[in-house]
Amino acid sequence: MDPVDGLVFSREGAVATVRLNRPERLNAITFEMLEGITEFVRENGRDDDIRVIVITGTGRAFSSGDDIVSGMGDRPSRYGDPVGLSANLGPHHNLVKTLMSAPKPVVAALNGLCHGAGWVTALSSDFRVARDDIVIGDIRSGKAIFAGQGVGLLLPRLIGQSRAMDLLMTGRVINATEAERFGILQRLWPADQWETELGAFIEELASGPTKTYAAWKLTVNRSALAELDGFTDYETRLAQLARNTDDAKEGVQAFREKRPPKFIGR
Repeated sequence: MDPVDGLVFSREGAVATVRLNRPERLNAITFEMLEGITEFVRENGRDDDIRVIVITGTGRAFSSGDDIVSGMGDRPSRYGDPVGLSANLGPHHNLVKTLMSAPKPVVAALNGLCHGAGWVTALSSDFRVARDDIVIGDIRSGKAIFAGQGVGLLLPRLIGQSRAMDLLMTGRVINATEAERFGILQRLWPADQWETELGAFIEELASGPTKTYAAWKLTVNRSALAELDGFTDYETRLAQLARNTDDAKEGVQAFREKRPPKFIGR
């Protein structure tokens, strides 16, 4: 892998790790980072020597989401117009699809705040494991941002429609205990045991029957993957409508100015 600003790639034995590494920005994600994570997962998914892929963050956040304050950089031109039917449904869609179809266990090791596109990345991973001091949630609705990026498909399957509607519409965040109770987290460890427990869990996966894991993963994800393209196209059209509202513009401006938004319902 070529170097990517904001990411650190490493391989140790059968484990490949990508670390989001913009701690001063709470690991806010750029288009270049999205592309880098996707290619790293794709490349290591094809490598027979790699048996587990880990995604984690540096500092006090897994990721705060897309970088809507400093900007995400130029959208890759090969994705074309972000509105309307297209065989290329955008870099977030490409990331979700790659995470869900890679024939290796993908572990989202949540070391801190997890929101927005970081939340999307975690939900698309096979395992979400966390320290007991994390805070997690979509949060975008509170800024009048509709950018589901597959969450509207994946989250109800994971925790049920009512709980998903609550988290997505209100934008509220939940602590680690509630996230485990909902079924979002599969493993939860005290912060002072995080490194030890995470290492043991990853080693267990890396020592397991990788091809059998792949078969289970692709079976479980088959229906969601079959629906994902059409869902994303529909979601993209809704996002374009939502993005042009007065409330959406106010939400982003208020976030940049670090003040409460004043929504008018239009």
